[in-house]
Amino acid sequence: MNRTSSQPRRSATKAALGAVSLLALMALLTGCLSADQQSDIDMVNAARKSNRLAALSVDSYAATKAQGWSQHMARTGVLEHSGGGTKVDFSGYTHWCSMGENVGMGPSVSAIHDAFMASPAHKEHILGKYDRVGTGVYQSGRIYWVTEVFLRTC
Repeated sequence: MNRTSSQPRRSATKAALGAVSLLALMALLTGCLSADQQSDIDMVNAARKSNRLAALSVDSYAATKAQGWSQHMARTGVLEHSGGGTKVDFSGYTHWCSMGENVGMGPSVSAIHDAFMASPAHKEHILGKYDRVGTGVYQSGRIYWVTEVFLRTC
């Protein structure tokens, strides 16, 4: 009995998620970042500035990949690096000599940033020898999923 009553809700939920994903992808492809993505980048660059480091420029390809990964984590409910485990998916990136990735989930983008800054390994990426960043932020219910991709140009 529940199958027929829940089926329309599942279809509507899938359609809504698809529409949100499409809108996010369209925004990224046109070079626009969401307010949450920009907020994350601003916090990264503020941390860098307070440590006398240069701001990172936005890498649109990295932002597209990061946004897709944040959405994937929210959809699966699994916090993991892209490619799974410690193997990060570097395919498609160009002109880089080093790369790092932070992934996190929490009640807000700022809470996740604070947790990154409290973790030596994550903080090392934020303050590392990189010159580009791409972020992905996706909210699912009350949980935010964040992916940060850091790149150093060759």
